[in-house]
Amino acid sequence: MSDRAPLHVPPPVHDLMRRGRTIEAIKALRDANPGLSLRAAKDTVEALDGRDDPYRPSSQARPVGEATLPTEVAARIATGNTEDAARRLRELDPALDDEAARQTVSRHASPLLREARQETVVVGDSGRYGWLLWVALLLVLGVGLALWMGRG
Repeated sequence: MSDRAPLHVPPPVHDLMRRGRTIEAIKALRDANPGLSLRAAKDTVEALDGRDDPYRPSSQARPVGEATLPTEVAARIATGNTEDAARRLRELDPALDDEAARQTVSRHASPLLREARQETVVVGDSGRYGWLLWVALLLVLGVGLALWMGRG
């Protein structure tokens, strides 16, 4: 890849840099730009780290909109850590009181948790009534075993 070719820097690279994971950011940058040398990727990540990152949260408090949550708050909700999510939301927006932060987190918790859990459902299973098949199978096996033991 030539030095003049524009590089594609995906948002995960910025996210890794924000979290201080420079080596992983370099790897992600190289994955996004096949043929990029290790040295060029390292120089690019170092140059990006010194510039204003459009994905880096500002140090000043900013209001949180109703439709979106900061990524780190959404991640805490998705792992079921709602109290920690509310605490972090208050840190990002000091204008929110405890109750308002909890209400905001609870409004967003249901869709995020549903989405996170949906990924664990086996392909072809709706995740709703698949357990009924197993209960019916165990019931049939139990009745069959009882009949077989009663004849013996």
